[in-house]
Formats: sequence, C-alpha cells, structure tokens
Amino acid sequence: MAYYETPYPIQKKRKRLYGALLAAWGAAIISAAIWWQGIPYDTGLWIAFAATFLFLEVTAVEVNDRMVTSPVIAVTVTAGIVLGREQVIGGIIPMAALGLIQPADFFQRRIFQPAGNLGVTTTSAALTAAVLYFLLPADTASASMLHIVAVGALAAAVGDFTSFAMTRAVVRQVFGSKAAGPWSNLGQILISFVGLGAMGGLLGYAYVAYAVDHGAYNAMLILVIGMLLMSRLFFASLAKLRIAREGMLATLVKTLEAKDLYTRGHTERVAQFAVQLAQELGLSGDMQERIRHSALIHDLGKLAVPRELLKKRGRLTANETSTMRGHVHHIDDLLNDVDWLHPLVEIASDHHAHFDGGGYHGSHTDHGDTPLAESRVLAIADAFDAMTSNRPYRMALTQEEAFRELREGAGTQFDPDMVEAFIRMIERSGLRYGALVRMTDDEARELAEQRGWVFRD
Repeated sequence: MAYYETPYPIQKKRKRLYGALLAAWGAAIISAAIWWQGIPYDTGLWIAFAATFLFLEVTAVEVNDRMVTSPVIAVTVTAGIVLGREQVIGGIIPMAALGLIQPADFFQRRIFQPAGNLGVTTTSAALTAAVLYFLLPADTASASMLHIVAVGALAAAVGDFTSFAMTRAVVRQVFGSKAAGPWSNLGQILISFVGLGAMGGLLGYAYVAYAVDHGAYNAMLILVIGMLLMSRLFFASLAKLRIAREGMLATLVKTLEAKDLYTRGHTERVAQFAVQLAQELGLSGDMQERIRHSALIHDLGKLAVPRELLKKRGRLTANETSTMRGHVHHIDDLLNDVDWLHPLVEIASDHHAHFDGGGYHGSHTDHGDTPLAESRVLAIADAFDAMTSNRPYRMALTQEEAFRELREGAGTQFDPDMVEAFIRMIERSGLRYGALVRMTDDEARELAEQRGWVFRD
C-alpha cells in the first residue's frame, strides 16, 4: 500500500547500513554493561528470569499490523529489582539481547531485523536499567512498596517509549514508509506497558521482601515467574480481538459485494486511497486505522437498498435517488448494536456530506455541519475511485478528468487542502487510474451503448 516506499536498491543499502550500525551499537552497550558491573553473581536467578524473557519473546503475538510484542518489560523490571543496583546493569542489558532471537528471522534468513533488534532492545534496556539504578534504594526491602512500584512503572515507560520511537524512526529511514498499521492504538499499548512495569515493580518488591532465601529455586521465585508468564494472556487477548474485528469487517465487505457485484474491489481501493491520503496528511496512527475501517464499511448501508435499484442501468428517479442516498442512514440501523463500530459508523455515514455543510449527512451530523476530518478524507477517496472506475451506468473518467472534478468541488464538496494533497500523492506515485484515453461524451456514450450500459447522473 505504501506506494512511496524507498526504491528497493536504496532500501537494501540502507538496511545494510542501519543493520550494521545498530548491531555495533548494541554490542557496545552490552560490552559496557558487562565491563561496568560484570555478569550477575546470582547466576541461577538470572537464568530463571532470562529463560522467562526468552520464552515470552519467542511466543510474542501480533497486536497490530506487523507489530509483535510481549510482556517482557515486566520480566526486565522484576529482574532488575530482584538483582538489585549492584547487578541491574550487567543483568538486564545482556538479558534484553535475547530479544533478537525470533523464529521468523531464523526461518526466513533475515539479517536486518535481528541486527536492528539488538540495537533497539539493548538501548531500551539500558535506559530501563538506568532508571532502576538511580531511583532504587540500596536496600529495596526497606523501601515502601509504592515507591518500588512507581519506579518500575517509570522504568517501563522510559524503556518502551524509547523502543517504539527508535523502531519507528529506523523503519521510516530504511523503508520510507509512513504506514500506520503498526502504530495504531499506540497510546493504549504504551499505557499497558506502564501497567506491566508497575506489576514488575510489585513482583520484584514481593520477592525481595518475602522470599525465604535468595536462591534460584525458592517458592516466591516460582510464584513470580508464574505471574510473569500469565501476563502474556493480556497480549494474546488483544491479538484475538484484533483478528476477530478484522474478520468481522472482511465478512461485512464480502456480504455487500455478493449483493452488488459492480462494487467488488471498490471498498478495498477506497480504503487504500483513504489511508494513503491520511499518511500524506500526517494524521495519527489511530486516525489512519479509523479511516481504513470506516472505508471498509462506508457502503454497507446499500445492503438495505433494493438489488434492482443497485443494478439499474438507467437514470434514477427522484424517489430512487432519495432511496439510494438513504444508505448512509442504514449503516446506523445495521451496525448500531456493535459498540466498537460506533466511531466508525459516524465517519462512514458522512462520506457524502460536503465540506461546506451541504450534501447528505448521516445520523450523527446535521445539514450545515462540517464533517469530521476522517469523513472528508473518505469522501475524496470514494469520489476518486468512483470516477475512475467503470460502472454499469457510466464509463470511467481519465485520471486528469477526475483530478479536475475534485478541484472543481474543492471548497464546496471537498476539503481543498486534502484535494491538493491527494492529487500530489497520486502524481508522485507514478501510477495511473481511470480510462487510458480521453473520450468525448458522444464517444463514451456510444461505447457504453455497445456494452449495454447507459449513463446515470
């Protein structure tokens, strides 16, 4: 979907460069940590946490598009508190290096990903360790539990924010992609990591304060490890919820396309154009995901429109036009009982509302209201694909004609800034849409009649 991604030869060079730099940087951090504090002297305890860390990393789940994650920050914080200030640097930084071991990288013989992971995870772990080192008291057992929990939460916040920020920056530099999929709902994910850090602080405090002995095989350690392993269930549930929602949207799209064959592919193309425009505008990951999901359901109201009306080849009467326009309200009727779809329905039902408040609105806005930014993006994507696609009632326009129509509607039907951003985006991509040659109205009508089509306004 990212039509403006870095050309492959340049991308390959950048992957080698950034992979080498990140791998060298990660190795330097590990060496500095071991030089400073050495290998943890409580080796059995370190191995127990390292094994837990490795298991959670290997069984990481996909919580967003191409973003896999796991609750290892809870393990890192817990281990740091249990090992104490004397071992936290030399303990959790080498442990974090285990994060570069991913089965997919091994089976697909990828080099850039593990090299990049080494640099990112060790940097994140170094900052997490620094927070613990400077803010933990020398005698953790004598400190207040609230203090330890707060330090754990802060350490997790610093470490994971660094990890996400570095990963996003490297991806954009190497691949040139602004794709939002991996970064949607990032606020919610980061908050969950802060919670995991607080849990790690609580578990670390419980171990230090209540363990019978500080060996690798005491009952408190077993309890702590068990709690850390159970934290994976949270991310597993997020992954299942994501899959269920995506599956539901895909089913709804297939249902619509089964009724209206001429819209087959239209929904996916509108979603693609809309997300690309959102990326061009620099909208947030959350907004981009809402736009994509809204695009997938924007025509579902047509399920309540009679099939013969959808397939009609002639001009629509006034009553038929009113019925067709009513599909924006039917979205509410069809999806109103699904709570998580409410924000999407509000966006989708306004994709025929005009920038100046005209057009026809859904149930959430009134005539004269300016639609949401997401709806304005969707309106342009929908209009462009409709104009550049053959329909049973008219021929496709050329790309230039579609651009002209968008510009003529800028300021009234469409957001003018978004129109220019959309045209700039398509032109930069080098791709062409619509009819290959421009035809006069008479030529287009003659061709349409040969195919048994007629024009509809």
